[in-house]
Amino acid sequence: MYGVLVWPPGPLRSFLEELQRLHGVRGFGPPHLNLRQPFDWPYEEEALYRGLEGILRGHPPFRLRLGRWGVFPHGVVYLRAYGGGAFRRLHHALEPLAPPLKELEGPSFIPHFTLALGLPEEEAQALADRLPPPPVASFTVREVALVKDDGEGLWEVARFSLGNP
Repeated sequence: MYGVLVWPPGPLRSFLEELQRLHGVRGFGPPHLNLRQPFDWPYEEEALYRGLEGILRGHPPFRLRLGRWGVFPHGVVYLRAYGGGAFRRLHHALEPLAPPLKELEGPSFIPHFTLALGLPEEEAQALADRLPPPPVASFTVREVALVKDDGEGLWEVARFSLGNP
């Protein structure tokens, strides 16, 4: 399984990891924001690199604003993110790359950083209600990572700069 994602900048990553440690929760792998749903790739990895390079070349860096904490069904606590039109264009450009492994969000995809998975609904809401705001209000997304899940965790296999010719 592959993913295309954004790693949070150092202060935000440390903040999210510390919250996970303090509350005894975790997301799927290190804190990250998916740019599209995870997918399988049945071809050579080199073809995936080339495809991503071609897509990402046409998308300049963009600002990602952070919002409030929220809760998805099934006890998922997340930090909302907003990238505006630039994020939506990139998200839509990446979708045709390969069908999603499992249709999770559909057209209602909400950019976010997952803090916790699988909590009881009431516990998830209580946690989201008491979490502090992030240490940064926004950051510029300049790079995108291609990751692979080998069954033991997420591993970065390539990193791409946005807008490079």
